Amino acid sequence: MKAKSLFPITITNEIKLCRDYYLKFFDFEVIFEADWYIQLKHASGIELAFMLPDLQNQPGFLHGSYSGNGVVLSFEVDDAEKEYARIKELGADIAYDLKDEEWGQRHFMVKDPSGMVLDIVQQL
Repeated sequence: MKAKSLFPITITNEIKLCRDYYLKFFDFEVIFEADWYIQLKHASGIELAFMLPDLQNQPGFLHGSYSGNGVVLSFEVDDAEKEYARIKELGADIAYDLKDEEWGQRHFMVKDPSGMVLDIVQQL
């Protein structure tokens, strides 16, 4: 397979809130937007997408919404402390405060409007 990209699609009723969240806190840009689907891209090349549940143009197994459990997106950064201060100043709710872990990471976590956990990680 010669894949051109790989990106998660979160199924949620909160696609517009998610769009606004990633634009505000993580500097993503909209690359495609419809009433039922939004795709974002970061300058680093990372892409994320959000789709409404219960769409008749999608198979039944894609009708449910993300439950907020079982998936974590990790964003590796050069300076987690700087990102923590920046995101907190912008008004993000912090789910897990900045911490240095014994396995060599400094990180903190937030949750987007769909309930997705975002782990902002610096390798020490």
